[in-house]
Amino acid sequence: MPQGPPPAAAIAARADGHLKVAVSGEIDILSAPQLRVTLEEAFSDGCRVVEVDFSGVEFCDCYGLGVLLEARRRAADQGTVLRLVSVTSPLVQRLLHQTGTAAALLGPPREVNSRKIH
Repeated sequence: MPQGPPPAAAIAARADGHLKVAVSGEIDILSAPQLRVTLEEAFSDGCRVVEVDFSGVEFCDCYGLGVLLEARRRAADQGTVLRLVSVTSPLVQRLLHQTGTAAALLGPPREVNSRKIH
């Protein structure tokens, strides 16, 4: 399989207790550690809400999902909300729904619908 561009995860914006992390590429066993480091940095910022923008993510495997669930637990432990936004990839949508993690990572169903998750 040809290698695509390396995945990127970076803090994109901070405002009013909210922080946005922009993620792009494929999140798998090789790139999940980079996502973990970026999310740890986001939590150290002291924000109340961390939104992880998945609009640029084409694929996420179980390692990436594990990083997201671990981050959600850490966020809850410190009183922070972590949620995925702009999940546009059908592969990522399927992963979230088939594993039963969509509600935990996207928020209540009304928010899921507003994020175009089917």
